[in-house]
Amino acid sequence: MHESTMKEIFSSERRQDERFPIESLVTISDGRRFYVESLTDISKSGVGLEALQEFPTSSKLTIFFPSNSRIKIEGIIRWVCKKGHMHRMGLQFMNMTTKQKNSINELIYGFNNAPAI
Repeated sequence: MHESTMKEIFSSERRQDERFPIESLVTISDGRRFYVESLTDISKSGVGLEALQEFPTSSKLTIFFPSNSRIKIEGIIRWVCKKGHMHRMGLQFMNMTTKQKNSINELIYGFNNAPAI
């Protein structure tokens, strides 16, 4: 793909915050059940998920991050894309408190500065 084509694709995206690629498991809940799924990236305003379970666009979920403070944040699915037997989804955080925002910033900093394995 040519560089100019790549720039067009990225400039047309609506994301406001830089996303950082990560590989981590999180627990998500739709209010009825809990699921353990994979994070693919994180930003100050949301996460990318890869999941066996498909959640329709506009689904409201709670995401639980595995950390010392057990961060819990409400979110809404903004897009879904099927990839083989998996579902790629974008979850946007909603109604975040200052404490939750600070915790996400700490997670981003931690993921971004973790040593390579």
